[in-house]
Amino acid sequence: MKPSVKPDFPLNQSALAVRSAIYRPSSLSGSVLSLLSCFLVSVPVLAESDHVGAELGWQPFSSLTKEQKLSLDRTKRRTVVSQSSCQGFYLHEAFQPPVYAGTTEITADQAEYQTDGGVSLNGNVTARSVDMQVQADQASMTEDRSLMRATGQVRVLQQNGLLLGDKGEFYPDDKRMEISNAQYLLYQNEFRGKADRIRMVRDGVIEVTDGSYTSCPPNDNSWQIISSDIELDKDSGFGTAKHARLELSDVPVFYWPYLKFPIDDRRHTGLLWPELSLDNKGLEEYKQPIYLNLASNYDATLAPHWFRDRGVLMNTEFRYLLSEKHKGHIQYSFLNRDSEFNNEDRDLFAAQAQGYIAQGWSYYLDYGKASDDYYFRSFESGFDNANTEKLDQLFETRYYHGAWSFRAALQGFQELNPALTDAQREYYKLPELEANYRAGMRPGRGSGLSWGSNNQTVTFRRNIDDGSGSRGRVADDGTVIWGSELETQRTYLEPYIGFRQESVSGFWSINARAGLSAYKLSNQPQGIDSSQQRVIPVVTADSGLIFDRTMTAFGQSYTQTLEPRLFWTWSPKEEQTDIPLFDTDEYRFDSHQLFRDTRFTGNDRQGDLHKISLGLTSRFIDDESGREKLSFMIGQAFYPEDRSVTTSSDPNEVLDYQHTRSVSPLVTEARYSPFDWLTMSTSYLMNTDRSNFRTERREERFSIRHASGISFQLRHSKHYTDCDISGTCGAGDDRYEETADLGFAAPLNDQWRMFIIGRRDMEAGRYMERIAGLEYESCCWMLRIANHEYYSGDDFDNPNAQEEKFLIQLVLKGFGAVGQGAAYQRAQEFIPGYTSQTW
Repeated sequence: MKPSVKPDFPLNQSALAVRSAIYRPSSLSGSVLSLLSCFLVSVPVLAESDHVGAELGWQPFSSLTKEQKLSLDRTKRRTVVSQSSCQGFYLHEAFQPPVYAGTTEITADQAEYQTDGGVSLNGNVTARSVDMQVQADQASMTEDRSLMRATGQVRVLQQNGLLLGDKGEFYPDDKRMEISNAQYLLYQNEFRGKADRIRMVRDGVIEVTDGSYTSCPPNDNSWQIISSDIELDKDSGFGTAKHARLELSDVPVFYWPYLKFPIDDRRHTGLLWPELSLDNKGLEEYKQPIYLNLASNYDATLAPHWFRDRGVLMNTEFRYLLSEKHKGHIQYSFLNRDSEFNNEDRDLFAAQAQGYIAQGWSYYLDYGKASDDYYFRSFESGFDNANTEKLDQLFETRYYHGAWSFRAALQGFQELNPALTDAQREYYKLPELEANYRAGMRPGRGSGLSWGSNNQTVTFRRNIDDGSGSRGRVADDGTVIWGSELETQRTYLEPYIGFRQESVSGFWSINARAGLSAYKLSNQPQGIDSSQQRVIPVVTADSGLIFDRTMTAFGQSYTQTLEPRLFWTWSPKEEQTDIPLFDTDEYRFDSHQLFRDTRFTGNDRQGDLHKISLGLTSRFIDDESGREKLSFMIGQAFYPEDRSVTTSSDPNEVLDYQHTRSVSPLVTEARYSPFDWLTMSTSYLMNTDRSNFRTERREERFSIRHASGISFQLRHSKHYTDCDISGTCGAGDDRYEETADLGFAAPLNDQWRMFIIGRRDMEAGRYMERIAGLEYESCCWMLRIANHEYYSGDDFDNPNAQEEKFLIQLVLKGFGAVGQGAAYQRAQEFIPGYTSQTW
C-alpha cells in the first residue's frame, strides 16, 4: 500500500512518500498548445513513423467492431460517415483537472528525497494542474521546486491538444517549458506535426526547432510545411519561420527563406491566396490579392487581376467599422486602355455604407457606376454576374420614434443596356420622402383596433443627354402619348383603420383605407392639366378557420389540419389614363395575389377591384417528430366586374382576356417531404374556363440531400404568355417562357465526387449556364477540375455569345487553396448541401 501526503510547497519534510502531492504555485507552463494551434491556422506540416498514430490516439475505422462504432458519440459517428476518405479518426483523450481547484496534484509510484533537497519520482508520474497534465516514466524536482525534469515517454495533455516527447523541462514559476523530440496533435482541427524541440522561452513566446505541420492523418505525407526555426509570439500576434518549405508527397515545391505569418484572428498585412484560370491556350487569368491592415477598424485589399489579352485590371477595396455603429466598404477597379474594347479605359466604382446616427436614426448607401454597359460581361464569370442589368444608386435615411417612422431617399440607376435610349430608362426619385404613423394593435400580436396613415411625396426625374427627349402629345382618339421629358412631383396619402380578432381556432378582420394622390406635372403634353388628383377608397374583409384531427396512415400517427380562408375586397373604378406611369406595373397573378387588395405594384394606378377569394390549406404533421410531411393549398379568385383600369393611357382600350375573365386561374400548390433528405413541391395555375381549359403557369422542384453524399435538385418552370392563355397568339408571337435548372453531385467512391449544374432556356433551346466537374478528396487535400460555360452576351447583337473556361483548384485543408473557385461557389446555388470551401 502506497502512503499519501498533501504538503504545501515548498516542502520542509525530510521524506516524501508519494501517491499524490499538491502544491499551489503557478501552473506548470501555460498554453503552449494554444499557441501551436494559432500557428497551424497559417503554416502547415506532416506525420512520420508508423507508431505515431497510436501514440496520438488515431483509430482506424477498420479496427473498430460494429458495437464500437455504435458506442461512439454522435459527432464521432458523423465523422466516420462524412470523412470516410480519412480511414480513421483521432480519439481525444479526456483532460481531468486536479481535485482541488487552484492547486497542482502530483502522483507517482515512488518518491524519494535527495540529499540536495530535491525529489525523485519514479513510475507513472503525473502532474496535474488547472490547465495541463504532464505524464512521464520518471521525473525530478529541484529543492526550490522551480524546475521539474521529466523523462521517458513524456505526455503533456491540455484541453486543446496533446504533446509528446522523450524528455521535458518545466519551470512553473515563470511558465517556461522545453520538450525534446516532440510530436503534437491539436484537437480542434486535428492538425498534427513534430519538432526536434519545442520551447516556451517566456510567457506567450514559443520556439520550435525543425518543426513540421499537416492536417493529414498519420503516415500520410501528401503535404506538409517544414521549417528549421519558428518563433510564435502571442502578444504581437505574429509568428516567424526561417527556411520554410512546402512539400507535396515529400517533394519540395515551394521555399520561403523567411516567412512572417499571423497566429491569431487579428488581421495582418500580407498576400492572400491567388486565383487563376486556364483555357486551351494556357494561363488565361491570374489574380493576386494583397491585404493591407491599416488599422484595427479599417483595412484595404489590392487585387491586381491579369488577363492574357487585356492587361491588368487593378481592383481595390476599402472597408471600415466605426464604433460598431457605422460600417461600409468602397470598391474601385480600373483597366487602362483595354485592347479588346477599342483601347478605352474601363472602370467600376461601388460603395456601400450603413450606420446609426442617433437612437432610432439610421442611414444606408448603395451606389454603383460602371464605365460602360459591357463591364460585367467582360470581367465577371457566370450567367447572373455577367448579365447584371442594373446598378443601384441609392441613399436613404430612416428615423423611428414611437408610432412614427420617417424615410428620406435619393434613388437613381445605371441600366447596363446600350439598346436603351435615355428616354426608355427608369425614372430617378429625387427625392423620395415618407412619413408613416401607426397606432393600436400591431399585426400578428393579437386582437384589437389599429389605425394610421402612410404618406409619401416623391419627385420623378429623367436625365436626357442623348437627344431622345420628347414632350409627347395627345392623339386624335384621346390616347395620351407621354413624352420622355415628363417629370412630376407625386404626393400620396393613405389613411387606414382596421380591426382584427384572433384565436386558436382562426381569425377575422375588416380594414378600410383611402388612397389620395396628387400630381404636379411638368413638360406634359399639350392639353393635359399639370395638376391631377384622385381619391380611391379600398375596403377589405378577411377570415380564416383552423380545424385539426388526429389520424393514422401507414402505421404512423399524424395531425391533419384543414384551414379554409375567405377574402373579399372592393375598390371603385376611376378613369386614370391621364395619369402617367412612373414606378407602377400590374402584378402577375400567383398565390399571393389571391389575398391582396390591389392589382398594382405602385401608386400610379389605384382601385378598380372587386374580388372574392376562396382558399383551402391542409397540412399533415408527424406527431412523433413534429415535422410537416405533406401540405397542399388550393385557391381561386372571383371577379363580379371587369377591370377596366390598366397601365395603358388609351381611354378606348379594348380590354384583354386577363381583365375581363370572371375567375382567376385555379392556384394549386403542394409540398411533400416523406424523408428528411427528400422534398418535392409543385405549383400550378390552371385556367378553368370550360372553353379555354389549359395550364397558365407551372413550377416543379425535386430535391435530394442524402447522408450518402448524393445531392440533386431539379427546378422547372413554364409561364405562358397572355396571348397563349387567351388563345389569340399569331405567327411570331412568343407563346411561353420555359426554363429548367439542374444540380447534381454524387460520390463515385470514398475519394471521388462528380457534380454538374445546368440552366437551360427551353424555349430558345440553349443552355444559359452549365458546369461539369470532378473532385478528388483525401483526408487532407482536394483537387477540383471543372469546365464552365455560360451565356455572356458580350455582344448585345449576338444573343448566342458564349464563354467557356477550364478551371482547376488545389485545396490543402488547414492551409488554403490555389486556383479559381468561382464555378464551385456557383454550384452551391444549384446543389443542396454542396459547399465549395472545405478547409
